[in-house]
Amino acid sequence: MVHMKYLRYPAVKVTLALCIGALPLAWLADGLSFEGPRPEVGPWTLLVLMSGPLLVSAALSLAVLHLPAVDTASLRPIIVGASGLMLVFSSDAKAADEPSMMKTNLITGFDDKDGLDWKVVNDGVMGGLSEGKLTPNQDGTVMFNGMLSLENNGGFSSFRSGAVNLDLSSRRGLLLRVKGDGRKYQVRLATDALFRGMEVSFSAEFTTIKDQWIEVKVPFDSFKGSFRGLELPKERLDASKVRRLGILVGDKKQGRFALELDFIHTYNETAPKT
Repeated sequence: MVHMKYLRYPAVKVTLALCIGALPLAWLADGLSFEGPRPEVGPWTLLVLMSGPLLVSAALSLAVLHLPAVDTASLRPIIVGASGLMLVFSSDAKAADEPSMMKTNLITGFDDKDGLDWKVVNDGVMGGLSEGKLTPNQDGTVMFNGMLSLENNGGFSSFRSGAVNLDLSSRRGLLLRVKGDGRKYQVRLATDALFRGMEVSFSAEFTTIKDQWIEVKVPFDSFKGSFRGLELPKERLDASKVRRLGILVGDKKQGRFALELDFIHTYNETAPKT
């Protein structure tokens, strides 16, 4: 049986302990550099994900520092078991970030393949002076920007799809990846619901963070019905009969606006871990 005599030397033990202690830093750096969708994580889950690898590496480092000469056969199960624990913690944390753990379905990636026939609709249809435009970017996103004016009883700019026929009843809501200017925007949906023979709009607000990409969840049960500014509290969104969708800015703040969009998905509950 071969003895690992080099573990008797303090310098070797300290070097090995430092290498093991650096593993959580590499794990954390990998998590911070991940750019995929990040579902919400509760405080207790976050505490476990952050403290678990630190505790494991600290225990291993202390064990190495106090380790006498150990034969290869007895050391192997310790290394294998510790590596397994690190993989468990790492895979759990990564699973919370990766899109595969979130049940999502793409509605649009804002390319020519979605067939949604987007068009801009400003308050000029009501005599307002707001200006907005929708511009594709080379990186595959789309920019919605312009100037919001409150003159002539105006105050909104929007873009909306053409007619669609979407049954989203099995989903919980919409997931958007956006980079905004700190203003509030609305997601707007239309179904077959009518008010005095005209289309009812269902809207829900989301807030952007200036110059920062974020993902926002907009549950279907947060949408409220209205018709040309008149609230319709009795109307309920029927997600099985979505006929149009769009984005609107109308926060009653005159000035420039800018919203970059990457995608709109539907989402459901987080998939159970297997």
